[in-house]
Amino acid sequence: MKNFARVVSLLFHPMLLTSYAILLMFVLPTYLSLYPYNYKKNLILVLFTATFISPLLIMLILLNIRKIKTLNLTDRKERYLPFVIGFVLYFSAYLITLNFPGGTPLYISGFVLCTTILLLVLLGLTFKFKVSVHMAGIGGFIGFFYVFFVKMNISEVLFTVYGFHFLIIHFFVLLLIISGIIASARMLLKAHNPIQIISGFFTGITIGFLSVFLY
Repeated sequence: MKNFARVVSLLFHPMLLTSYAILLMFVLPTYLSLYPYNYKKNLILVLFTATFISPLLIMLILLNIRKIKTLNLTDRKERYLPFVIGFVLYFSAYLITLNFPGGTPLYISGFVLCTTILLLVLLGLTFKFKVSVHMAGIGGFIGFFYVFFVKMNISEVLFTVYGFHFLIIHFFVLLLIISGIIASARMLLKAHNPIQIISGFFTGITIGFLSVFLY
């Protein structure tokens, strides 16, 4: 079970959620799906590098020079420097979206900005509390996509597979199930207690909902 929990924690690592969100926005039935394939590929690769590869490399450097003990950042006081670096990198990624050749859809740059703001909020909370960044990430993901669906006025049917209609309600039920699995995984690994799980989730979902003011 612990191995499964580690796989879940890796697959839904907060730094990967930005790439997942951008990929999802490009495949959902909206005008974003009409962008050329090469444009989508290049933007995803650039933002994947800026929001996952670069932070990961810096975390490995911090681990190597013993500024942090583990990549999991189990010690609250070890989180300050990685969070500051993460904020700088994500803000840089946001600036990239503003200057990307051909422009960047508002919702994609908005998601990167929301993630940047969430990192800043988590940094502030870290001075007093330890909250689950995994749960903050998935909470922000849910909150953002709720606003995204409302603003884009997307059709109730997202996809049809072998006659099965995958609806918006199915999408959010799936995300809530994933949230529960992530929460269980983090507690199974003894990375967080229930209060840290709940506070992380509601911090994230609040920031996600506030993205309504960006569009």
